Amino acid sequence: MGTAVRFTVAILWLLGLWGAMPARAEMPQSHCKRWSGFHAPVGNERFGRTLLRNSDLLNGVTWIGVGGAIHFGADPTERWDGTNGFDRGIRDGLAASSRSGRDDAGTASDVLLSLTVAAPLLADVAVRSLWMDGDCDQALEITSDWVESLGFIWMLTEATKKIAGRERPYGRECGSDPGYSGGCSDESRFESFFSGHASMSAGAAALLCKDAIHRNVWGESRLTRSLVCGLGVGASLATGTLRMVADKHWATDVLVGWAVGGLVGWFDLPGPFDLLRFRYPRNGPDVEGAFLPTVGRDEVGLTLSMHF
Repeated sequence: MGTAVRFTVAILWLLGLWGAMPARAEMPQSHCKRWSGFHAPVGNERFGRTLLRNSDLLNGVTWIGVGGAIHFGADPTERWDGTNGFDRGIRDGLAASSRSGRDDAGTASDVLLSLTVAAPLLADVAVRSLWMDGDCDQALEITSDWVESLGFIWMLTEATKKIAGRERPYGRECGSDPGYSGGCSDESRFESFFSGHASMSAGAAALLCKDAIHRNVWGESRLTRSLVCGLGVGASLATGTLRMVADKHWATDVLVGWAVGGLVGWFDLPGPFDLLRFRYPRNGPDVEGAFLPTVGRDEVGLTLSMHF
């Protein structure tokens, strides 16, 4: 629960900072060289501009809300207690033999997860896009993609954990030794599949790779691209491995987590707010528009905003 709460708080803090940013007319040129996103002259223009240009951000907030409802509203129950030779063999070779070793591995995985998840915001957004390039369009695009991808991964992970109800590896030791793990009496004991640490870190690593390779955030140098991408992938691999050393997850939990997080982070996902946007022709920028919600003192409605 601690990791999920920290992630949610970080998202809300980030959105608060974005909401406090001045509008285009108020933003000094030295702060942002490019802020080309237009917005419709509606009562809540900041929301309208965000929806029109970055529906990914609103999709992400939706996924976070659904994920939070699942996390706090559904209790896991034991449904899957079977294992296989592959999982047992990996566990025998990786799980630390002492309680202190397992606890240290768990703490290290938490730290690595936090650093990996924050890396796209700290490196790609804060350092490169804002501080070095002053490119607020790129900063908002990367941030929106980050919120949407990791929000969807978190929602999918939480839903799968509750449905699968797989017992964590240490659960098998709790009957004979209640002090084997601090999680023996915790409800998260039945939230093993799949690993949220693996899925979230893999999603963040995929975003780092996508920013470096497709968006050219760090330039055209292959060495720089490979270094940025490699650091993210390495951190994710280490995070998932430490979860097995800590005896928190089976190998299949971690492998599936890596696969899900990597795929979601690398590919752009459609979301509910994408349905409010349209472009004609479909592959061209000639006409772009969106249906924007408007809120006034005496009315609530929907406005069609178009850009030619």
